[in-house]
Amino acid sequence: MTRLTRTLFVCSALVYCVLSFQAASAAPDSGAGAFVKQLGDRAIQTLTVKEISEAEREERFRALLRDGFDVRRIGRFVLGRYVRSMKPALVEEYNALFEDLIVATYAARFAEYSGQTFDIKRVTTQGNEGDSIVMSEIRPADGGTPIRVDWQVRGEGNDAKIIDVRVEGVSMSLTQREEFTAVIQQGGGNVDSLLDALRKKTGNLKSRQ
Repeated sequence: MTRLTRTLFVCSALVYCVLSFQAASAAPDSGAGAFVKQLGDRAIQTLTVKEISEAEREERFRALLRDGFDVRRIGRFVLGRYVRSMKPALVEEYNALFEDLIVATYAARFAEYSGQTFDIKRVTTQGNEGDSIVMSEIRPADGGTPIRVDWQVRGEGNDAKIIDVRVEGVSMSLTQREEFTAVIQQGGGNVDSLLDALRKKTGNLKSRQ
């Protein structure tokens, strides 16, 4: 499981980005920028409530994750070429474990929100798919150095989904892909080694709740 430590950091960065939202001081555009800001506002309003149970927080977090992020696309990307050798049933199990891992690890952290602020700087387009890149900064509550976070959004309106997050220029999807690949290679190239690791990690996290 040690190989998953950095992977969990990647997941943490994704969640931290959502966790760190607060009303932005800069007015976003009416498209991808507004979508990202609305997602953050929703996270603050529904997940940082102290009075709800952990089970309720997890349920709300999962709903927000599914609405805002294309979790299946991200999960399949980080699995890389190995997905082609997997039976459909195992792919479905992997998708569920990938989502469960994020939820079980980080939903509780929304109770720890401490007033970080989030500013959208500008929005650009990228690639043949016309993805929007929402450039933002997260400012720690203690006045520390801001963290640059860029959100890659595909689609528009109700179809918009975040498909990657770059923290200080580092792609979280690519980093996570490297970590998952390392786990599989340590298991002799067998993707079951990754699934076993995810099962154990998810089970341990749930047992502590």
